[in-house]
Amino acid sequence: MDIFLRDLLQRIPDKFVELLTGQKGKKILDNTFPTVKERKADFVAELEDGSIFHLELQTYPDKKMPFRMLEYWTLLKQRYPGRKVRQMVLYVGEGAPRMESSIKEDGVSYSYELRDIKELSCKELMESPKIEDKILAVLCRVEDPERYFNELFKELLKLPDKERADYIRKLLTALHYRNRLKLELERLLEERKVPLTITEEMMKQDPFFQRGLEKGKLEAKKEDIINLYRELQLPPERIAKVLKVPLEFVEKVIKESESRDQS
Repeated sequence: MDIFLRDLLQRIPDKFVELLTGQKGKKILDNTFPTVKERKADFVAELEDGSIFHLELQTYPDKKMPFRMLEYWTLLKQRYPGRKVRQMVLYVGEGAPRMESSIKEDGVSYSYELRDIKELSCKELMESPKIEDKILAVLCRVEDPERYFNELFKELLKLPDKERADYIRKLLTALHYRNRLKLELERLLEERKVPLTITEEMMKQDPFFQRGLEKGKLEAKKEDIINLYRELQLPPERIAKVLKVPLEFVEKVIKESESRDQS
């Protein structure tokens, strides 16, 4: 699983854990299991009732998942004898989680909970005071992308520069698993419906958004082009130089404006 998601979970995203278990996380527990081959779980926490909650985040169907989870179960039971261990695999990839969630063979009967993060509503996560919950919401069921991104960016702008940049990196990594939302964000950039400060930081970290930001800047200069052409009667070449935009774009804007006037 990508490190960014594991990092998000290390501060106990309260609402996220509560949505999955019905309980709040009490404290983070050690998720490293030294053996001949070190095993590191994505998330291990103690819940309010004293039980142990183990969560693995999975981005693609894995036939070996039941055996991995069984290995973690034995390690957890050894570390926390007498404690109830609850395990869950949360599928965060696209499509349906086509994986087995149990083993029943050779006298062994073992199972764990398998859930799809897309079944969760992002609304409750967005209402959480924790930024980790708000970023994890992008992987859930986002019904209003424009509202989601604007609310999230409003919170990100409250953070110090270094901390904000770290969370933006995590958000961009999450968007790799949600192409539809990534394209929707590019559209919002083009239409300048998200804060410019945030978009510039995102552009530095992910070239994908360079195109959207540049289009947005051009769109914002359309009115300036028309005013310079009509009021000051500057030629297209001069306008392009003054506004530092491509000549082709200036000529296109002028042509569209004249066509509207004639219709």
